[in-house]
Amino acid sequence: MTRQQIIDRVKVKMEEVTPFDDGLAILLSEVKPMVSYIEEYIQSSCDQILMICPLHLTTPTTIPLSDVLFKSVLDNKRQVGTLTLPDDFIRLHTFKMKGWERPVHFPINTENPQYKEQFNTWGRGGNAKPIIVRNSDTLSIYTFDVDSKPEIHLFVKRIDTSGNIEINEKLVEPLCSLIAANVLGVFGSSQQKVMMQEVENSLKTEQ
Repeated sequence: MTRQQIIDRVKVKMEEVTPFDDGLAILLSEVKPMVSYIEEYIQSSCDQILMICPLHLTTPTTIPLSDVLFKSVLDNKRQVGTLTLPDDFIRLHTFKMKGWERPVHFPINTENPQYKEQFNTWGRGGNAKPIIVRNSDTLSIYTFDVDSKPEIHLFVKRIDTSGNIEINEKLVEPLCSLIAANVLGVFGSSQQKVMMQEVENSLKTEQ
């Protein structure tokens, strides 16, 4: 899709609801062109849709590995793999070390109760149920063996929306609905919920 095609589709979605919403009086009075608001939210909405959509609708990219990016650190006598994430990282797609019985698609964060268990020998993730923790711009691999190597290391990267927007066609409608919802939210429009419901419904059908 071109950027302009996305903008046009968002405008159509907003025009379907805004005539019935008094809360958008300032927008409709053209204090600022509607397109300007839409353009402001294209990139962030695209990032957001890639975060919440089913993984099979994304295009995985290999996380580069090197001595600089992938290393082990000693943490209370335990080995922990640390992977520095690329700047265009949106979310993990698939990560698997050799010896793991299953890959990890969804890392936990440091506020997850499972995180504290990684500091307990008996609660720590093993090869059957490996654990990865996302912490800012790194992934900490708590199920780690220095003699093992990563077999699969894929991530979902940020899509550049400055030109043509290369996104799965099944994500185009929810993306446009999300952009519309974010713009409507600026004006406190009650129709924002309508657009968010469209996003949810579109993604549910692809689960």
